[in-house]
Amino acid sequence: MNLLRTLRMGALLLLTGLTVSSCLEPPEYPETPTIDFERITSQRISDASGTYDKVTITVSFRDGDGDLGLNEADKTDDSPWARIKNGLPNPYYNNYYLTPSIRNAQGDFVELELPDPSFNYNSTYPPLATDSREAPLRGELNFTYDFYVGSPFTPGQTVRFNVSIFDRALNQSNTVTTDPITIPR
Repeated sequence: MNLLRTLRMGALLLLTGLTVSSCLEPPEYPETPTIDFERITSQRISDASGTYDKVTITVSFRDGDGDLGLNEADKTDDSPWARIKNGLPNPYYNNYYLTPSIRNAQGDFVELELPDPSFNYNSTYPPLATDSREAPLRGELNFTYDFYVGSPFTPGQTVRFNVSIFDRALNQSNTVTTDPITIPR
């Protein structure tokens, strides 16, 4: 009697679970990625390579078709993500864009002028979907940068960053601004 009741209860729970899961629809996000600033952390490191600040920036993301991320193999000379396109540096070579700003004496944040215009803090993040089908995708993206003390930031400076990402269809997300951090002395 108890076994029969247990089997009926198990079948009812299974049927209820299947019914509810079949009613759930995947979330609808736009095909252009959207990001939100989550947090920024900084840690002073001293090791054999010198003294530097390890800065980690976390943004959350949502993308309607999940086409986020590139492999180095994607960046062939004939791809949309090649380093050089039509003899010029390709703005789509990277898919993670980071622009630092420093607080000036008036308290305003101004974009950091880098000594070499070809140098930047842009980078590439790998594919974020676990399979190749198009499906909504959301999660967090963490990027860590090592900034050596005195180049380009000096101890005591207050810095913040603007962040945006691109998807494989070359859609650019919104730009978010991190909270400011002060470079330790």
